[in-house]
Amino acid sequence: MSTDRKDIMTYDIYVQMVEGYNEQVRDLLAEDKTDNKLEIRSCNDDGLSLPNATLCSVTSTSDVLTLMKLGEVNHAVSCTALNNRSRHCHSCLHMIDHAGSE
Repeated sequence: MSTDRKDIMTYDIYVQMVEGYNEQVRDLLAEDKTDNKLEIRSCNDDGLSLPNATLCSVTSTSDVLTLMKLGEVNHAVSCTALNNRSRHCHSCLHMIDHAGSE
């Protein structure tokens, strides 16, 4: 859609990827893996309830898929009695667009 409308409208599209793990929210796209815990807040003026989560600009489906793969690599894994690579988390991909006229 952004390509079809590029002559009349610009779209800035961003992605955040977070997970809920062990009663905490973690930023799966953070560069610093040791400091990736986030606080959940009521939506502020820009509508972000996780304002400190890494916000990555994307221009294509390929960009989104690449970030999803990075998030998959960074997700939490721990052992259980049933499976040595069990997930105890839920991931969420959040896409944000800011449209403006040309």
